[in-house]
Amino acid sequence: MKKHFVIFLSVLLLAGGAQAQGLFGKNFWKKVSSTAKQEASSGRTIAPKQAQKVLARRKSNSFTKAQTVHKGDMSGCMLYGEDPICKIKGWPFWSSNLGPYEENTLVQQLSRAAKRDYFVAAHNRAVLRAADVRRNALKAMKANEKALTSGFYSPAPSQNPAQDLAARVKDTHKYIFLGEVHFVPVIQQEIENVLVALRKKYPKKQIFLLTEFLPNTDTAIYRQKLSNKFSSYASIWRAADVLKIPVVGLDPVWLFNHDSPVMWVSKQSGLVEKEEMWHSVEVLRLRNQIWKQKVLEMRALYPDALFVFHTGASHVEYNAPFSLSEQFPKQETFVSTFYQYEVHNTKPVRCDLLDAFNRSVFAWRRFVAWPTADMARLAGFDVRFKIPVL
Repeated sequence: MKKHFVIFLSVLLLAGGAQAQGLFGKNFWKKVSSTAKQEASSGRTIAPKQAQKVLARRKSNSFTKAQTVHKGDMSGCMLYGEDPICKIKGWPFWSSNLGPYEENTLVQQLSRAAKRDYFVAAHNRAVLRAADVRRNALKAMKANEKALTSGFYSPAPSQNPAQDLAARVKDTHKYIFLGEVHFVPVIQQEIENVLVALRKKYPKKQIFLLTEFLPNTDTAIYRQKLSNKFSSYASIWRAADVLKIPVVGLDPVWLFNHDSPVMWVSKQSGLVEKEEMWHSVEVLRLRNQIWKQKVLEMRALYPDALFVFHTGASHVEYNAPFSLSEQFPKQETFVSTFYQYEVHNTKPVRCDLLDAFNRSVFAWRRFVAWPTADMARLAGFDVRFKIPVL
């Protein structure tokens, strides 16, 4: 009983702040005690109406705030997936407490509808944080505009990106982040080539490939299941086997066991469009948090190994919201990103924040690198490749 009181009180304090304080009273506690006792004995989820109302209000208020910030993005620094959510249709985690916040005992005590409201509100608050990160990064770029626009290294389009990348990796680097655009076979082929180049550079070093495309449990089973669906990724895993580089999954298994719910998001134009929940900035934040824990566990076991990450670029760029690469010592990290090189209406497609900062200088560049680590962190990467898709 005491446990349920603490959980309920914590939910109210977390969700309602000062509003929860006015609820203390003799009649209130008597009513809550009775309700908690009945629900605990029946095995039902404890979901006080007050908590659900507070979360519904937070969902509405957070959307309004996030939408205002997003519409005010005149510099175009907000990127794909960083949009406020109106609502989510469905919630796949009915039968268990797996899914977002599976380690959060407070959230797990909520009803299904309240969990969904909690996620929407959390996402919209994450959008506000993402907007701050993007604006601050853009501000830092503008403050160093002369250095960035004159100090980058960009030779003719690289004929061998993998070799160029491996040549820039230092022996002090312990975390190599390969950020990509998903499902572009020419990019996945370059990721495979990078593994070959790194093994050639470090023939005796212990190397691990950590990937978002496999779960962190039952990795071998899911690898077999996904090989046909993700053929270009399966080719990378097979290459790693040949190179004696163990493949380690990073993602929670619930991403692979459930279809992504549909969410309605508000774009900069003001239109409401459908997207998948897995594309949200809050899921990105949660996944990066889970990945970091996995990495820390592995690092304790393999202190001298080289960890090579294969993920989406938005997870690992230095100046990305909730960036994974920023969680580790600066002198030990190296970030390389791979985008497709496409031209529409005589203009190259914008890829990252550096392109948003100065499209005329950087969007055309097929290969960009930096002479110092400080400039790399401003730009978001040490090396960026744009691979032609045709």
